[in-house]
This record gives sequence, C-alpha cells and structure tokens, in this order.
Amino acid sequence: MTLRLSLDALPDSIYAAELQKDPPSTRFPGALEGQFVRSTLRNSRSIVRFACTLTLLLIAVHGAQLLIAHRPLPLNGVIGPAVGAFSLVLAWLAWSRRYERWYLPVAWVLVPLRNMLIVAQALHAAAAGAAEALMVIPLLIIGPFYFLGLPFRAGLFAATLAVASELVVAHFLSLPSEVATGVAGFLLTTLVTCAVAARLIERHTRRAFLEGQLIGELAQQDVLTWTKNRRMFDESLAQLWRQAATDGRPLSIFLIDIDYFKAFNDRYGHQAGDEALRQAAQAIQGCARRPLDLVARYGGEEFGAILYDTGRMGAQETAEAMRRAVQTLGIEHDGSRCGDVLTISVGVAVVEPTAWRNPYGALQLADEALYQAKSKGRNRVEMMDDVAHRLLVTGEFSKDIIAHLKRDAQAR
Repeated sequence: MTLRLSLDALPDSIYAAELQKDPPSTRFPGALEGQFVRSTLRNSRSIVRFACTLTLLLIAVHGAQLLIAHRPLPLNGVIGPAVGAFSLVLAWLAWSRRYERWYLPVAWVLVPLRNMLIVAQALHAAAAGAAEALMVIPLLIIGPFYFLGLPFRAGLFAATLAVASELVVAHFLSLPSEVATGVAGFLLTTLVTCAVAARLIERHTRRAFLEGQLIGELAQQDVLTWTKNRRMFDESLAQLWRQAATDGRPLSIFLIDIDYFKAFNDRYGHQAGDEALRQAAQAIQGCARRPLDLVARYGGEEFGAILYDTGRMGAQETAEAMRRAVQTLGIEHDGSRCGDVLTISVGVAVVEPTAWRNPYGALQLADEALYQAKSKGRNRVEMMDDVAHRLLVTGEFSKDIIAHLKRDAQAR
C-alpha cells in the first residue's frame, strides 16, 4: 500500500506550491530559482570539469599540431590565443573553490564568445581547404545544453549565437552556397533537436528538484502541526547558539505548553485535540516569522521556539503575542482551570551565548521559566531573571540551583 500525501495539506511549502502548478514553471519565483540553479550546478560539476578540461586539452593539441606542421591558418594568431584563454578560465573555475559563485556568471559571457570565435576559425579553415574543421561546429551547439552546466536559457543563447555566427561568417567569406546552406541546415536541425530535448530534461530536473526538497522538508516537519520537529529544534539550537556566540548576539529560547491539554482530550476526544494542536501551532508560528526564527513541536502538547538576536524586551513582546494569539482562537475548553478557552503557558530564557556555555543550560532556563508559569496559575508568560542567569555554571544548572529556583517559584 502506497501512502500519498496531498500537496494541499502543505500550505506553507514553496516546493508544494510549485509542484501544484499546471503547466509547471519554466522559472521559479525569487530565491527558489537561485536555489535550483546552485543545486543543478553542484550536481553537474563533474561533467563540467570533464568538458572544460577536455576542451582545453583539445585546443592545446590542435595548436601544437599547427605549430609542428607549420600550417598557419587565417586569424589563428588572433582567435587561437583568445579561445585558449577563455577555455583556461572556464577550466580553472570548474576546478576552483569559486565554482558555485563565479562559474555561471563567467560562462554566460565566455561560452557564447568562445563559440563565435571557434565558428569563425572553423569557417576560415574550411575556406582554406580544411573542410574537416566544420566537424567541430555541432559540438558548439550540443555542449552548452548538456556538458557545460548552463541553464536552458543560457544554453539556448550560446547555441543560437553559434548558428547565427555561422550564417554571418559564411556570407562574409563568400563560401559556396551549397556548403553554407548545408551547414546552416544541419546546425539549425541540431539546434532545434537539442533545444527540445534540453527543455524536456530541464522540466524533469526542476520537478525532481522540487520533490527532493519537499522530501527533505517533510523530514524536518512534524506531520500533525506542520511546525519543525524535535530533531530540527535540537540541531537548530546548536547551530544558532554557535552563530550567536560568534556574532555576539542574544538568543531567546521559548518552551510553550498548552494548558490542561489532557483534560481537553478527555473531554472532546483526540481528533478535536489534534485540530486544537494544529490551530495553536499556526497561531504560535505566526508570531515568529523572521528568517532565523524557528517554531517546533517539542513533544506532545509542548512547543519550542528559538529567536535569534532577540533581547529581553523583544522576547517578552513575542511571548505575550503568542499567548494572546492562542487565546484569541477561542477554542472551547471547559476542562481548563484558567478560563473557558484554550490557553498556553510560556517560559522564556534570554541568554548571550559564549564559547564556555552550552545551549542545554539555556534550555533548562526556559524549562524552569515554564515551570514557574504553570505554578503561578498558567495562561501567562514567565522569563528567567538576571539572578537565574548568574546562577548558570558553564551553561548547566546544578541540582542545588534547580532546587533554589523551584523554592523561589513556590514562594511567589
């Protein structure tokens, strides 16, 4: 039995939205197109290295043969070095660390220019009696589509320019009409065939990219609430902690618990409980929408959130916004002891990560804050104060400190 997931159930996924389009996009919107281009470029790096290196070797061998045979051809002294230089730059970029950043912008310019020069060189050679030189021109059409890592539009531009160059140079050199017409017809046929095939391949590649990204996204999501899952929360906490320590930025960690959720399930049933979780999760997530903000299902009816570069005041405002957003949903909860609608309690820890602390101590701070929120009646926000921050010992609470905080919460 195959499990099928409806794309309509993933409203916040840009990958699902693109997969639903009919006909599929020939160009993705915004940053998604750049993500696709970089992914394609990474996947094609081996073939790009092979093609660029082989081209450079063939040019070097051809130049050496001409020198040995003492057969200078028209324009070789100008075109040959330029073609060799362009090929050397492309090969160097294909093997360098700057490949993903610089190869494509440079190839957009150098590949069409190199193709025009090679076409001119081949036609001059043919006019001088070396008709076998024409055999290289079809490769100038096939290469941009399949071997040089160019997207479809760039490949089509480079190949079309090569065909146009052949027509112009053939006319300028006054080649016999049957030769010029035959070559042009063959090149146009090759161009159309390659373009159609390349377009179909790119369409398939785009769909495969979206499906792969969606699978990766699903692996990070909690399938019930469509927030991130616990594994992603833990990984993101460690990553953002390191980044905040490097940048000298504060980090706010939230632990959020739905009040009296067991009583809700007992009274209204688990299906209603699942729907309440989904609505509460979306309300919470709506308050943390910045690029580095993260909301995750921490476990059961508990959620976690991480806000990068957010100090005490910003964290307090966001936590209160989350609390109000869930309460405003107006989900009936007769089993609650703090009101007649579904509510949440929020514990917040605001810390300044350092190299000698670890994120789990900060997570304990948020947990203790949540404990205080529950002990004070729920449906409220509690934050760890400066005293609690000073009690951190290399980022970890000791048992004595935990006992102290619990006694303090009970006393209040």
